[in-house]
Amino acid sequence: MTTDLTELTLPNGELIMNADRLKEYGINKFTQELNNGNQPLAAVKAQSVADVQAVMKFANSHQLPVTARAAATSIVNSSAGLDGGLVLDLSAMNRILKISIPDQIAIVEPGVMNGDLDQAVRKSGYFFAPDPGSKPISSIGGNIATNAGGMSSLKYGTTKQSVYGLKVVLADGTLVKLGGPTFKNNTGYDLTDLFVGSEGTLGIIVEATVRLMPLPFGNPVTGLATFENMKQLSIGVQKLSGSGLYPSMMEALNDTSIEALDRLEGTNLAGDGASALLIFQLDSAAAGSVSASKKLLQAAGALQISVTDDADYAQKIIKIRQDYYQAEAAYGRLVVEDVAVPLSKLPDLAAFVEKLKFTTKVKAFLGGHAGDGNFHPNIAIPKDSQGLPTDVQAAIDQIFEYVISLGGTISSEHGIGQLKNKWVVPQLGEATAELQKKIKAALDPNNILNPGRKL
Repeated sequence: MTTDLTELTLPNGELIMNADRLKEYGINKFTQELNNGNQPLAAVKAQSVADVQAVMKFANSHQLPVTARAAATSIVNSSAGLDGGLVLDLSAMNRILKISIPDQIAIVEPGVMNGDLDQAVRKSGYFFAPDPGSKPISSIGGNIATNAGGMSSLKYGTTKQSVYGLKVVLADGTLVKLGGPTFKNNTGYDLTDLFVGSEGTLGIIVEATVRLMPLPFGNPVTGLATFENMKQLSIGVQKLSGSGLYPSMMEALNDTSIEALDRLEGTNLAGDGASALLIFQLDSAAAGSVSASKKLLQAAGALQISVTDDADYAQKIIKIRQDYYQAEAAYGRLVVEDVAVPLSKLPDLAAFVEKLKFTTKVKAFLGGHAGDGNFHPNIAIPKDSQGLPTDVQAAIDQIFEYVISLGGTISSEHGIGQLKNKWVVPQLGEATAELQKKIKAALDPNNILNPGRKL
């Protein structure tokens, strides 16, 4: 049966039915595993909460699937419009509604870019803590929908630790307010956290009250250390973590990642036979932190150590980590995975990934947030690959199985989307997965909110 879209009345928004534009809405260009994309029925570029409510009421009455998106930076195909469905484009809802320094909060619409809010509040001596690698190009709504992490998650947590309240449009168009501007709130169940990380499957986030943090006092200490292997690096991570220095960042890279960076940057990080690299930062460093961190890393068997409180040199060190994906992408089309294990299991995961064998000409890398056990096993596949080569998919499946066996998770900051939902039951178990389905059914009985994703 054909849906009559003339019945959809938008207070402010734009109804998009142009085939070329809809093709763009049917794909996430950052999702490398999928190439073909979907063909949505229509898209709506929302300008207001009323537009979102109108779309949801219409979609619910016609039982049409709805996918929300703003910056569309999902790498698990979570925000690509579905065949025959509607896409809610929230990118124009991009206003910073309020910055309250006395309350240490900001109120924003979902299309506000993470980096834009961060830059705006830094003028007042504050910052927005969530810092995914996509910070300059990802929206706060998308960060909340996936509970995005990043390099500073070690000290400041993932996105959910920075979300105090939400306004959400439910599947039937009802607008609800969750949480609020207070640091503590124990009235009722914690529905705010329920929606953080829900990937648009429970409701559409139209406003967020987020926490702002004061910029740390003093000069940060930034360091780089190389190790013979990932096991030695893990010892260094454990020593820094337990030292009382409170690092805000600890990033690890394996030998192939070091090779890629040396090739891109013209450095010689592997010159002493290093096969593991640690980059760390103390954003609020006490007196003596430079010498203390050097001693700890020497005790852990570091080969090279460079620790500084010089801001210019520190930026050069940070740039090495920021160029990580660019360096790897030089080898092919980069498939990015996202797993986490208990800290003590990092060497085991590294050894497992490095032993994987491939028949296709690919390059495998391992790097990520060593301080919180979150690693990204990335694989550069031939750029002309149609979908994933069979051996690469088999390797990813093996990684997920192994991670689960270690008590880890197959997704720590990128979301589940369409690519990983078959792994939800193996990780959570049947009973917990069924409970989550019941929660979904209670909020979205017609299953129109991003169906086939997350669960």
